[in-house]
Amino acid sequence: MSKSRRHFTRWLALSFGPAVLSIALIVPLGGTDDYNKARLLFLIALLGVINGGMFAAAILAWRYGLDRAHTVDDLLRPCRRRDHVVSVIDWSIDVQRQSVAPLAFALTPWIVVLIHDGTHVWTRFPFFILLLNTTWSMATLGNVSYWLVMPPIMVMRLRACTDILLRWHDPARTAGIRTFSEGYAYPAFFLALGAFGVTFPGLIDHPIFGAYLPYIYGLLIALSLWIGVLAQVNIYLVVRQFRLRLLDGLAPDDLFALSALKPSKILGTIGEIPQLELSLSAYSSIASSPSLPFGTGTVVQYVAALVGSLAGFLLQ
Repeated sequence: MSKSRRHFTRWLALSFGPAVLSIALIVPLGGTDDYNKARLLFLIALLGVINGGMFAAAILAWRYGLDRAHTVDDLLRPCRRRDHVVSVIDWSIDVQRQSVAPLAFALTPWIVVLIHDGTHVWTRFPFFILLLNTTWSMATLGNVSYWLVMPPIMVMRLRACTDILLRWHDPARTAGIRTFSEGYAYPAFFLALGAFGVTFPGLIDHPIFGAYLPYIYGLLIALSLWIGVLAQVNIYLVVRQFRLRLLDGLAPDDLFALSALKPSKILGTIGEIPQLELSLSAYSSIASSPSLPFGTGTVVQYVAALVGSLAGFLLQ
């Protein structure tokens, strides 16, 4: 079996294996009316789809990061605070730290059931199977959430590096900056899909854990804003900071700055600037370069989509 096929089989088993096994156990059972059985099967199948999305997002994000790690290395090579920037990954990869969030998330449905349902769940086998599926999904969500929260901290720390290597004429499209920006954009897209998927149980009257769906939805929206908006804003600030330093360096002898303070002296100042045409051309090229690899309009559209999703969820 090829390596890619083994990876696909592993993804399929981890994502849909619990759901398929659960459905195989529930379908032959008696004692549950058809309506409730259909609801259970729908929710279990939905959990399998959500699991598949989370594992797919994790695989794509890690593969993308590993394939393009050299671009980040090139970006940070001259940075004196390089170790401080990347230390967040070394700190996060510790197994004990990673296990806290999945464990806490996995315990949540059990606590909810024990508070509201007492010990009755143990006597209802189909609902117990659903609880096990929910536990697996919540544990996966905990691990995914952990790794969505930690990496954007690298970009926040990157703002302290004033000596990174960016393209002078188009800093936003420097390979390392694109790696950060696009690497965060992919998980943000899957998060938006996950937030949309959480709204589906609302189509069922009194869904299982229905009272807690808003909390899960709120978590997904918060993660979407964290990695899809806040991370991109920090990338924008890194590019803007570099561009402003470059523009300041192009102003010979502070003549551009003096002209800004004393408009009446502009004509006289222009005559004193050597190679004026070349300076203005470079200045204009840098000043008009984009602030993000894919444009700030995309971030605005992403936020608008999240707001629309939130409005639909509240109306539901």
